[in-house]
Amino acid sequence: MNELEKERFWDETAAQLAAIPLELELSPKVITQPKIKCFSISFKSLQGEKIHGLLLLPEITHGKVPVVVDILGYMTHIQNAEEFAHWPQIGCGCLVIDNRGQGGQTLDTAPYLTTNGESPMVRGLLTPEDSYMRRLVADQMRLFSVIDAIPELDNDQIFLHGNSLGGGLALLLNGICRKKIRATLANVPSHSNISRRVHEKTGSYGAIADYLLLHPEDEQDVLATLAVFDTKYYAKRIANPVFTSAASADTTCPMKDFLVTYRRLAAPKSLTVYWGKGHEGGGSRQLAREISLMKQLTEELNKDADCNL
Repeated sequence: MNELEKERFWDETAAQLAAIPLELELSPKVITQPKIKCFSISFKSLQGEKIHGLLLLPEITHGKVPVVVDILGYMTHIQNAEEFAHWPQIGCGCLVIDNRGQGGQTLDTAPYLTTNGESPMVRGLLTPEDSYMRRLVADQMRLFSVIDAIPELDNDQIFLHGNSLGGGLALLLNGICRKKIRATLANVPSHSNISRRVHEKTGSYGAIADYLLLHPEDEQDVLATLAVFDTKYYAKRIANPVFTSAASADTTCPMKDFLVTYRRLAAPKSLTVYWGKGHEGGGSRQLAREISLMKQLTEELNKDADCNL
């Protein structure tokens, strides 16, 4: 696909999502952290799949609050609400969902027309329309409709955050969406320079390399499909600030592959490198940096809003 065809592909995906009733449901959920409200949420996404996740809000709010869309890493799922409590503790709402078909509450039930397998990454490999990645990205796109439907959330103050697969999805979502994003925070991101990721069998793309060993005749179609989801092709479309981190010894999502995307970012950007670290990257140290950064960004937004009163 050329650039225009990719844009049309995502516009068509957004149109398909818009035609599906949201059917948003919120149920109060107990959380041990004080001054935080928590809800289990569910809504309908592509192919009518029911998506499950959490909404966290500061207990005391004055008007709408900024919202962090926190995107999970590969084959991880929500364990408890407390692991996301740092966002409402600094005055932000947080939306997080279980990625479909990755072991959490969100299933992946609609049949695939081309390829299938135990690993989600090998499902629907032969066309972008059938691809598992399309479903995964569409579920995150759907969260913009969820934000619009929740009155406590400010849809003009959306931040994207993620690690690994989640970091790559945050950058990809930022590059394709037509919503205004305030900033994206992406750590040890995946989905960059995908063809080399496949050939070098790194991270979740190793399953695709294994598939191609059995089906070498599909390589051209598979790589053409994956290119539609490669962050390096969308980096130049991002206009908002991007804050990233990488690890020099990361063999799961190698820094050299992420740098291909990073160098193409024309927006304000920063990269923190954790030398000698593997896929864990900066871990809790990096999260502390991000919390401090988010406090600064939201305080600046509040000052700007006060000036406009």
